[in-house]
This record gives sequence, C-alpha cells and structure tokens, in this order.
Amino acid sequence: MMDTTEYIALFLEEAAEQINILEQDILLLEQSPSEDVLHEIFRAAHTLKGSSRAMGFTAMGELTHAMEDVFDALRKGEIGVSTEMVNRLFDALDTLKAMRDQIAEGGTSNIACDDLVRSLRDILNDAAPVHDDAATAAAPQKASQTAMVLQEHQREAALTAIDNGLSVYRLTVRLAEDTLMKSVRALMVLQTIDANKGTVIASQPDEDALDNEQFDLSFELLVATDKAVEELRQILLQISEIREVEVSPWQKSAEPVPTQTAASIAAPVIPAGQSPEEAKHTQPAAPPIASGDGEKGSGRAPVASQTVRVDVARLDTLLNLVGELVIDRTRVAQLGREFEARFQHDELVDSLLEAAGHIGRITDELQEHIMKARMLPIEHVFNRFPRMIRDLAQKFGKEVKLIMEGQETELDRSVIEIISDPLIHMLRNSVDHGIEPPDVRETLGKPRQGTIRLSARHEENYILIEIEDDGKGMDPAHLREVAIRKGVLTREAAERLSDKEALSLIFAPGFSTAKEVTEVSGRGVGMDIVRSNIQRVGGLVDLESVPGKGTRFSIRLPLTLAIIRALLVRVAGQVYAIPLSSVLETLKIQPEMVQFVGRRPAIVLRGRTLPLVSLQAHFYGKDSASSFCRGREPMFVVVVGLGERQLGLVVNHLIGEQEIVIKSLSRYLGEISGVSGATILGDGRVALILEVADLFDHASACAA
Repeated sequence: MMDTTEYIALFLEEAAEQINILEQDILLLEQSPSEDVLHEIFRAAHTLKGSSRAMGFTAMGELTHAMEDVFDALRKGEIGVSTEMVNRLFDALDTLKAMRDQIAEGGTSNIACDDLVRSLRDILNDAAPVHDDAATAAAPQKASQTAMVLQEHQREAALTAIDNGLSVYRLTVRLAEDTLMKSVRALMVLQTIDANKGTVIASQPDEDALDNEQFDLSFELLVATDKAVEELRQILLQISEIREVEVSPWQKSAEPVPTQTAASIAAPVIPAGQSPEEAKHTQPAAPPIASGDGEKGSGRAPVASQTVRVDVARLDTLLNLVGELVIDRTRVAQLGREFEARFQHDELVDSLLEAAGHIGRITDELQEHIMKARMLPIEHVFNRFPRMIRDLAQKFGKEVKLIMEGQETELDRSVIEIISDPLIHMLRNSVDHGIEPPDVRETLGKPRQGTIRLSARHEENYILIEIEDDGKGMDPAHLREVAIRKGVLTREAAERLSDKEALSLIFAPGFSTAKEVTEVSGRGVGMDIVRSNIQRVGGLVDLESVPGKGTRFSIRLPLTLAIIRALLVRVAGQVYAIPLSSVLETLKIQPEMVQFVGRRPAIVLRGRTLPLVSLQAHFYGKDSASSFCRGREPMFVVVVGLGERQLGLVVNHLIGEQEIVIKSLSRYLGEISGVSGATILGDGRVALILEVADLFDHASACAA
C-alpha cells in the first residue's frame, strides 16, 4: 500500500478548500440554484471524494459520495431543492469538517457516518420525479449531446487535413466513475494522440478546463489522423480509467455556425511529409478568440501559475527581520545627519548620505512587499457568515438575507485572526436583537425578510467594516433605564448621558437588553469583549441606531499590527510614541487657558470642552492639578480621538512623526496602564507606545 504520510498536509489543505466551496455553493443552491452552481458543487464533491479515497479515509469518501449522488440527481432534474435536503447536506458537511479536524490532530478519523449516508440515500429513494418548470429551474438538466462549435480557423484546419489525405474524427471520451485525477487522464489522451502522429484540432471543453478538471466524466475532441477508426479507439482504450471511446467521422455540414465566444482550442494540422518548420509557412495564422479571460481563449497552452506555498512562520520571521532593518535604517539616517552637521563639506559624508538614502528606499520597498505577502482578502472571514446567519435565522424563526460587499479587501493576517470573533458576536446580535420576526415586520410595513449588510472597504490607512441591519434599532431612553435597573449607572449619571453616549452603554461589561438568556445572547458578555478586542488591535468601533429603522456598527482597523506611523513626544525626558491613527491634531496652549471642572483640567476648543490628561502626572504619579498650575511656560497638547470622544494629552515637547516597529513588552512586566508596547528608536533608546483607550478610561475614572 502507498505511504500517504508525506501527502497528508496537502490533503488537509485541499479538503478545507473543497469543504469551503461546498458550504458556499450549498447556500447558493438554496437561494438561487443554477446550472453553474451545480456543476461547481459537483466538481468539489467529486474531488473531495477522490482525494479521500486515495488517502485511505474510506468513511469520508463514502459520505462525500452520497452527497455527490444527491448533486447528480439535482443536475439530472430527478429531484428538486428543499430546505430539508439542504439541512441534511449541511449536517453531512459539518461531519466532514469534524473528520478533517480529527485527521489533522491524529492522522486518522473514527467518526461514524452510516446514518448520514442513509439519510442522504433516502433523499433519492423518497423523492418523486420533478416535472414542473420551477423544479426544472432549480435542477438544470444535463446538457444533451450537441455538435461541437468550431471557430473558422479550426474548420479550415480540419478541411486542410482532409485535403492532405488525413481523416478527421470526432471523439467522445468517457472516464470511469471512480477516476481520481481526471485532468491527468485527459492529458494522457492528448499525449497518446500526439505520440501516434495525430493532431487535436479542437476540444470541448478547452484545454484550460481539462487541465483544471472543469468537466464531468466526459470530453470531446476533434482529431486529424491517418489511423483507422477502430485502431484509434483501441489505442485510447489502453489508457487506465478510460471507460469508453466513441469515434465518428467529422461531418462538415453537421457543425453549427461558429461564434466568437465558443470555448475551443486549435492546433495546426501538419500535412503528411511536411516538417513542423515547413508547416509554419504554409498554415494560416489562427486569429485570436475574443475572451474575457485573456489567455483562455487564445489557442495557446495555459501558463502555469507562478506561486509557491510559504509557511506563515517564515513570513512572520521575514517581517521581524524587516522590522529590525527599519530600526537600523532610522539609525543610519540619524548618523548621516550628525556627520553632515559636523563635516559639512566632506565628500565621504555626501557618499554616506547617498548610501543611506538608497538603503532607505530599498527598505521601504522591501517592507511594502513583505506586508503585501502577509495580506489576505477579508473573504477568509466573511465566507463563514452566510451559513451562520442561515442557521440562526432558522433557530429564531426569522427570515434574514445577508448581503456581503468588499470581500476582496485585503487585511494583515494577524488582524484577520483577531477580528473574526467580534464580527461573529455583532452579527449574532443583529439576528437575535435587531431583526424582528416576519409577522412583526409585516405589521410594521416592512418586508418579511430582514436584511443585514456586511461590507468592507479601504479608507485612508484603515479598513472600514460596517454591519448594518434594517431591524428595530435601539432606543437611548430604553438603554438608560436598563443601565439604571442593572446598576451599571445611577439615575443622575444616566440622565447626563447624551443619546450617543447612551448607545455606547451596550459595550459596558454585564450590560444586556435581552429579556431572557438564549444560546446566542442575553448573558451580558460579548459586546464588551467586542470593543476590547477591536481596541486591542488599535481599532475603533462606532455605533449609530435609529429606533424602528435599524442599527449600524462601524469598525475601523489598521492595515497591519507590526509597523505603524507614530507621533514621538517627550515627557519628563522620556520619549513616548502615540499611534498616528489616534492623533487628531496638536496644540500649543498657555497655562491660563486651562480650567478645572472639580479637579479635572480641561480647555475649551472651538466651543467644545476638551478634557486634559498630563502624561507626566499619569506615568510618574504626580498630582494632575498641581502639574497644570506650576510655571507659566506654554504647554503642548496632543488631541487624540476614540470614536466620538476626544482627549488632550499634555506633553513637554513634540519630536515629530516616525515609522516605528512594535515590540511586545515582556510578560514579567505585567499590565501597564496606558502602554501597549515599545519600540527601539534610531539612537538605540527604547520608547513606550501609548494605549490611547486606557488613557480614555483613566480620564473617565478621574471624572467619576
């Protein structure tokens, strides 16, 4: 028996990919069935069945085979799509996922699936044949045998072959049902024809589709050869897993009028006795076929994708090395400036500055490409949500449509890993709390089916993700009452809140508006974790809601967590870095501009009260009020924002903007309020990176 150990990683990766395709396509099958969806879903099931059996995972292959039979019956129009069928298919898919996970952990799976296989077989045994038009649309009939559509140059090539004494045949090649690698068998057929001095004029589907296994178990060829019909047939039947070969003479009059979108390929026919080099000058040039896929319809062999699979750990190592290089680049640039100031007219200094500039440009480019290599489309997260929304809607007896936009938007892998759970919490709340039951929506004059829109797009140096529903929305007055009842706020404090601040109460720990605890929500955990996780990656979450109309969450995320731009400031001789994404503006104020509300310092900025926090008082334990009263020197203020809130950070000096590499603090230091990490400056010193969210919490605590 073949040793499959070395192929297990490749199998697991392919299995995950095919399972993902199946999950998405089964949803599409339920919502808007089409022939294309059925073809793709059948191919995915067939591929997974073949690879499972080849690796020796018999149960997995048997379960996938049962699913494949259901898809085949749908294609043939023998059964129609139903909710019960889709539920059984999803049960089977969940079992396939569990099998794959078990194989990944221990190299084998012992999950029994006999009951699932029987339930899928029952779909075929119990279902009556479908004849109505709606069912036909849901289960397209298998395409009947039709004449090959040839381009004009292909017809000319066939006629030229006949004029040169060759025979032109139409071949229909059928593979065995348990063929594991269809593309390999198709390639062997083409190579066998070529080895026997035959020429493939056209194929249906084209060579690209054959190479990517985008066909069922049969394909057609138009071949020019000097072999007799039976001889050609017997040669091809000698190939393993070729079940049947039908050979018939090509009839010129039987071919339909060619169109510009026909999927076919062409190869020059070389007359007997003529060399390929001579044939170049006698064969007419084949005109390009118009195609939206560029090379696919050009008649040339497809170019292999130039990609290499790289372990994520290697990308992380590369990014760390680039980070060190960024630090050294800054150091070299600083040394260059110091040499220039000391030796202004020295040629060596000019050479050093030139080299430093070149190193800077190369480092920037290297950093950009490494960052792009770590980027993943956010669809890796989005693709798991349609199934989740469908299951939740069924659980709560609601009708919900999920619209996703901007799945191609790219985000750093590390951010994608962290954002998944917050999005799951927010989408669950939209289904549970936001969307009303169908009867209630109908009474309110809304469509029975609620809509949740999930979108992502680039906005400056951020990714903006929005979750919007057309449900019942949130009432700020109701949220205030809930906060008072649960003891989150006193009545006096609740009444002082603006409507915007009242909406933010849902992010408070232990806060929930649910009347009863469900499997999904109502325990008062979730939304506070959402905000803390988003803030942990330097992101912001904002909320807008209109009672009776709906709710929209907006999440702003940085493109990467490794290298950021920051504003460097000096406080008590120590340099600190404030992420530039949080900085709104910088100010220079006079001490007399500072006012006190109780013991809380603030200034009036464009008609709005801006609370102040002295970083020197925060980090060095000094009294905040006294630090503002001492001396008459101007003060520098960095205005930072967190959602709708603003805060002024008082510093001694502004140094300037700089690209910094984020380094995590040792766990032995524990949690340091107001600090998220550290970076190494160009002169080798360490600067602490401020955690703006902590400083806002500190300011709120002082106000209370």
